[in-house]
Formats: sequence, C-alpha cells, structure tokens
Amino acid sequence: MSGKVKEPSSWHILGKDLKQWMLDHAFAIGCALLFLIANIAHSIWKAAKHIHADPNGHSLSFSRTYLENHLRPGAMSPKPKEPGLISWIMHTVESLVFVHGILLLIIYFLLILVILSVAQSHLGAWRTVGTSIVTALLGSFIGLGICYLVSQTVHGWIRLDRIPILLSPLTLIIGPLMAESAFESVLWKRRIVLISYTFVGTLLLFSGNPGDYCNLAAAVVGHVMGLMMHGRDGERVHWQRGTDYEIRRLFAFVQVVLAIGPILSITSTSRFGLLTTMGLFTSSLLDGSSFVTACGANQTLHSCIIITGQHSVALLGLWLHILLPVAALGLVAWGLYHGRKAAAWTSIAVNGLVVLFTIVYYVIFPLTITTSNMETTRRYATMPAFVVTALPSLLLIIFMTRELAHFQVPTGKTRVRTGLGAMVASLIATSAVYALFALSWPSSFFPKPTVKLLALDMLRRILPLGFGGRQSTLIRPRTMAATLIGTGMTVIFWLTVLIVFIFWFRDNISPDAQDRTRANSLVELGGDSMSFMTTWEDNHYWFSPTGRSAIAYRVMHSIALTVTGPFGARDEYMRDLDDFTAYCDEHGWSPAFYAVHEDQKDALQQHGFSSIQVGTEMVIDPNAWQTRGHKWQDIRTAINKAKRDGIVDVLCTYDSAGFDVQQQIVEISEQWAQLKALPEMKFTLGGVEELRDPRVALLYAIDSKGVVLGVTSWLPTYRNGKVIGWTLDFMRHRTDSPNGIMEFLIARMAERLRDEGASDPEHAVEFMSLSAAPLAGMGEGRGKTVQIHADATGANETSMQQKKAESVTNETETQPAASKQDDRKEGPDLRNGRTSGTEIIEHALQIVADVLEPAYGFKSLFFFKRKFQPTPAPVYICYPDSSKLAQIGITVVSAYVPELKPNQVVDVLKTMTEKKDETKEK
Repeated sequence: MSGKVKEPSSWHILGKDLKQWMLDHAFAIGCALLFLIANIAHSIWKAAKHIHADPNGHSLSFSRTYLENHLRPGAMSPKPKEPGLISWIMHTVESLVFVHGILLLIIYFLLILVILSVAQSHLGAWRTVGTSIVTALLGSFIGLGICYLVSQTVHGWIRLDRIPILLSPLTLIIGPLMAESAFESVLWKRRIVLISYTFVGTLLLFSGNPGDYCNLAAAVVGHVMGLMMHGRDGERVHWQRGTDYEIRRLFAFVQVVLAIGPILSITSTSRFGLLTTMGLFTSSLLDGSSFVTACGANQTLHSCIIITGQHSVALLGLWLHILLPVAALGLVAWGLYHGRKAAAWTSIAVNGLVVLFTIVYYVIFPLTITTSNMETTRRYATMPAFVVTALPSLLLIIFMTRELAHFQVPTGKTRVRTGLGAMVASLIATSAVYALFALSWPSSFFPKPTVKLLALDMLRRILPLGFGGRQSTLIRPRTMAATLIGTGMTVIFWLTVLIVFIFWFRDNISPDAQDRTRANSLVELGGDSMSFMTTWEDNHYWFSPTGRSAIAYRVMHSIALTVTGPFGARDEYMRDLDDFTAYCDEHGWSPAFYAVHEDQKDALQQHGFSSIQVGTEMVIDPNAWQTRGHKWQDIRTAINKAKRDGIVDVLCTYDSAGFDVQQQIVEISEQWAQLKALPEMKFTLGGVEELRDPRVALLYAIDSKGVVLGVTSWLPTYRNGKVIGWTLDFMRHRTDSPNGIMEFLIARMAERLRDEGASDPEHAVEFMSLSAAPLAGMGEGRGKTVQIHADATGANETSMQQKKAESVTNETETQPAASKQDDRKEGPDLRNGRTSGTEIIEHALQIVADVLEPAYGFKSLFFFKRKFQPTPAPVYICYPDSSKLAQIGITVVSAYVPELKPNQVVDVLKTMTEKKDETKEK
C-alpha cells in the first residue's frame, strides 16, 4: 500500500485550473474588484453626506456644460457663475466609473470582468489599459463633438443641448474588446464585432443619449486600433457570404433589435434616437388624444416624442402589454435564427401590421382633423415620424421576402393550423368574457360602454401597437374587477401567442421507419465499432447524396448530437462530415460529432472544429490473445474458478437462447436497475430491447443448475457484409454471482474469436472492443492511434463494485492527466482549440462523472477493462462553436439519461457524501 500513488480528486484538479485562470487574469479580476469597491465606497460616502442621487445619474447637459446658474443665499435672482468646464470634466469622468443601483453595479462588474479577461488574453495588461484610456478619451471627444455640432446646426435637434449626458463604464471597456477582436479567429471576430456594434447601435437608435454616441465612437476607435496593432491578416472575415448560417443570424439580430427597441425607448431619459419614435409607437404609449393635435401644432418632430414620453409606465398592466409582445417578437427572432419558414412569415406579418397601423396613425388620423384654422403644413407635421416609424419594418419586409429561400425549415401544416386555431379561440374567448362583463356591469367603466367603444378598446388592448383610438373614444375601468379582467384579456391572449410560437418554432423531428430500414442496410456496408448503435430506436438519419452512407443523430436543445461518425461506404466519410455540417446549418442546428476517433477528429479540426476527449476505448486483438504473465493473474484465476465450479459459457442470439434464459436475462437486468439510484442510461448504451436483434451476439455464463449468472452482448462491425469486429455493450450479472464472472465471459469471447480465426482465417475478425465508459479515461491513450474504427460505447455498468479497485492497487500506473499541453492552440479561453478554458470544462465533466459514479460506476468499469491489457484509443466530441458547450453538455446528459429527475441527483449526492464520511471514519 505504501507504493500506491494517490491520484488527485477531480475537485482538486478543477480548483487548480481555476486558480491558474485567476493568476492569468489577475489584471481583469483586480479591475472588476476595484470598480466594485469604489462604487460601494462612493455610495456609503454619499449616504453619510446626505447627498441625494441625481435622477439622471452623474450628468450634465450641454447647457450646463458652458454656463451654470445658482441662487446665492438671500439673493433674489440667479447670479451667473464662471463657466463650469472643470466641473463638467469631473462629472464626465465620474460617470465613467460610478453607477446607480445594485442591478447596474452587478451587470457592469460582470462585463468588466469578462471583457477585460478576453482583452488581456491577447493585448496584455498594459496594452489593455492604454487602449481603454485612448478609446474612452477619443470616443467621448468624437461622440460629444458630433452631438454638439448637430445641436447647433440642425433645427429639429435643438433640444439636444438640454438632454443629460450619461456616460457609463461601457465607454471604458468597449474599446479594448473591439481591439482584441482583431486577434481572434474568424468565427469569434465576426461574433464580437457583430454583437458589439449591434448592442451599441441599438442603444443609439432607440435611446439617443450623447453617451451612446460616445460608446459607438469608442468602439470604432478600438476596432481601428486593433487592426493597426495586429497588422495584415490573411484570414479575412467575409460579411456577405450569403450562406444560410449568416443570413439567418443577421435577420434574427434585426428582429431582436426591433423587439427590444420599445423597452429602450420608454426607459430612456433622452428619447432622442433615430428610432425612438418607432419604439414608442410599438410600446402602446401613443394612445393620447392630444398626440395628433400637439404634433400638428408644433413643427418639431421630437416635441411629439417628448409629449408621448410623459405617460406613466409604472402600472403592471401597461408593462405586461409592453413586455409580452416583446417576448413574442423575441421568439420570432429565435425562429429566424434556426431557419424556420413559419418564423419568416410571422415576421413579415407582424412588421406588416406595424406599417399598416403607422399609416393609419400618422397619415389617416391627421386627415380627419377638420379644425378650421388647421393649416395644411401643420396637418402633415407628423410625416417625418411616419417615415422613421414605418421605414425599418418596411425594409425588413422587403429584404425578408427577398431572402425567404434561406428560411426553409418547415413547420407541419397541422401545427400551423392548430396554433392559429388556438390564437383565434383565445381572442374570441377573452373578448367575449370582457364584453359580457362590460355590458353586464356598465357602471364599472367610464364612459358607459357601447359595442363600438368596446370594439375599439379591445383592439387597443390586444394590439402591440400605439394604435387603438384616441382617449376620448375609449372606456376606462373604474373598479378593480374591471381592471383585472381587462388586463387578464391582454395577458391570456399574449401568453397563448407565446405558447403557439414555441410550438411552431421548436425542433420537432419524428423518427422514420423507412430511414431506419435503410440505416440497417448501410451499417452492414461499413462502419465503426459503435455504428451498429445507429440502428437503435429514437435516432434520426441523414443520408449522403449518393445514398451510400449516412449519419445518425438526435436533436435536443438545438444541438444535433451524432451517434459516432458516418457509416456505410467508407470512401464518403470525410465528405459526409462537411455535408452533414451544412445540413445542420440549413436546419438551424449546431452539430456535435460524439465519440469520433482520431482520423475524423483531425479532419474536423482542419475545418475549424474544436474537440474534447470524452473517453478511452479499450481495444483487443483477439488473434494475439494470451493470458501469460503476472498481469494476467486475475483473468487466469477467473477462468480456472469458473471451470472448477462447473460454469460454462454459451454463445447464441437472444431469440435462440430459449424462453427460460430470456426470462433470467430480464430478471438480471431488472435486479441491476433496482440497485441504481438513477434511471437506466440509454443513447449509446443498450438494454434488453437492443438484445433482440438477431445480428447481436449473446454470451452468457450458466452453472450446472441452469442458473444464468452473467450475460454480455456483442455488437457486430461490418465491412461489405462481413463481420470484422465485435464491440461489448450489455454487461450485467446477478448480485450473488461469484467473483470473476465478467472476467470469465470477456476472456472466453476473446478465446472464441482467436480459435475461430485460427481454424478459419477467412472469418478471422480484426478487433474486439471493450468499448469505453462515458466520461472515464479522459486523457488515457491520447496521441495513440488504433487502426480500427472503434468507439466509446460505454457498456452498461457491471455491478463489479466489490472489485472496483482490486485490479489497480497492484499496478504502479497512474492515469495521465488531461494532457494540458498536447493540443493547445493560441487564443483565449473557449475559442481556439484546446485551451485552458477547455481543460476547465473537461475537468468539470470529470466532476459530473464523479457525482454519477455511485450510480453507474464509470471509473470502476474503466479500471476493470484495463485488466485485459487493451490498447487505448481516445474518443472525442467535436463541435464548431465553443459558445454552445453548455448546450452540448446538457444534450449529452439528456441523451444518456432522458428520464433523470432533480430529486434523483440529490439522492446520489447524499449517497456520495455519506460514503465519503464512512471512508474518513474508517
């Protein structure tokens, strides 16, 4: 025992990873903490000095910039004060650091931590500081300069000099982020640039505070500085490739911008953006009778905006009327992102309604004003507002119609009809209840409701627009019951719309029996050791253009998780990887090639994929099988013990095993399942149902009394109809079976294959795979390549708990660490190849395996298979988008344990804790 090497726990490894990450990003962490401490101290100081926060934050308008007036004690009139340039500079610098409110403090703390961590990884600490200072200064100077020049030259923007100047910490950090993007890979460069410009551009268009101009200017300056620091790059970003992937995301971004615009418009203290009018219009705030009259009496466009901005938005009902349609448009954007044709037509319809009601409100309503002294020019004073409001939606309709070919993911006609029926039924039901209540209790409303007034009022409540009639023609609730019923009408209808949109745009693929039949034929043409699992239920299939090869996959959480790599004609495999990726792009999924080997992993990495090792397959050459030597002592003991006890092995199929043996196998499986705290695993782990295939070999051990003690199943691997290998899958035994029964069965399978090959060389197999336990043996065998096409199946855990460590304690081998340096590439965390961030995720996956170990015994199974002295063959999961790692992880867990419940996980954690406590006591 003294010579035993104690391996560090996964928690210890993860802790070291996090510690190293913190050391590598100490600058970013320090800046974030300094920001947090400074804001907390500033708040305490203001509270001690009884200084009340300015509702606009630390801000000054352009008017206060150049001249501030104040009343001296006892003075009757304001006295001019010296120009407050110094005061303005101090306030501006202060606004870059201090924020108001806990929520903003948390948001900016996280933004500073993440953005500076990313920037530091390529720019370094000092260049990040320099870039931040330069971009903030130049950005503020350029942004404020543009605002001031416009306010002095454009008559319609004369109010800009009174709008508070609100800068923010974003001005300090957006520049370094944009500069760092120049050092990124094409994928992340495109993402950082697109998301950053979309974010600051949206703030500018719908809010329009001078600080938003500064943010945009700082982003541009940072972008230019990054390009200058990096120099010429042979890897260019093609912004107009025209692929489905790019077009869909572009339209989704635009739809998201139009969806959140109303929120920005109504919460902004400025309301001076180019699209503020549209934001207010689509926020249900333009319902005042004075709107058209006030705008007609004033030629200034933005005076209309400020008038409408005075409405209160504190009422819950009004917020629900605003937020629910915004959420619905967000779901439309989600559908566009995934290429749903129904989402494209929904977007066209919704934006068409915006244009229609904009015409009614800004064009038809002014024509209905018949005041005798109303001049023609005043009657059309709202025309600029009409153009600004209708143009974005109109352009989106035009371009969406033009690019409909990029949105070809269908939604079943039945689903569409059902959804439309649900929305119509909800509208009729809620309207009927509201109308019945109003007509039955007219005293609850003012004025007395009529059919016409009710119709207009219901239209105003349902539409996500500012249209709905003037206040003089609408009824108002006077009681709490009337308010609740009116609000309930809006909430119920829009909740129905949300549910219908989810129903329309979610992934919904039904397995096809004909596809499964084709897959059964192709798997006999060729495949890897795991390829036979593609014939199991719940898999979907993609077929190559020639129909000679295919890939099995499952779609969950918008991830297309493959069941190993391609199968069928081997000469098409590499092309299939590219074609399947394009197929996923067309359907709005992100591909994840699960349990592929070195050759396919290398091919995918050449196309920009990243990879994480998820296990190690144990491969045996049965033609060279022998059990001589000290390392084989346990195997020899198991074989000899079985012979002494009269235990024999039988090789057959499930159907030919006989009814009695079949029932005993089912009994063993149920006994095994009852001992587990978690449900039986699936996906690449077969159960009793998968034994019934006549091509699957069954090898079981039976004693002299006819009692089945243990059973294994072996999946065939074909090449042109000939079996070239067998892979272990099902592996279970009775709880009272003698020790060594599984060693006996596996050794006997190897002996049978060896003897068969010796007697009939034409039918000799090339390999026997023991598969791999999921998330066990990560890092084992990395860099070694076995010339078979095997995979990490992970046989169902045998109940070898009593022997889980016996075979390992006598060996001095230690499992290699996660090979931290082997596959590293340049680049920050989670973006370019195997970086430190990927290692953190790999070690986190190992912790998941530790948590599940009491239930499934991944590690004990892994060490058990090492008894047979196999050749390790690492298996990987390959993915094109590292930002999808969380979704991929959830998808893998969902595929393996689809019936997992939270309370079962809690029970496992309790069991693991209790066992650790017992171990410590011993």
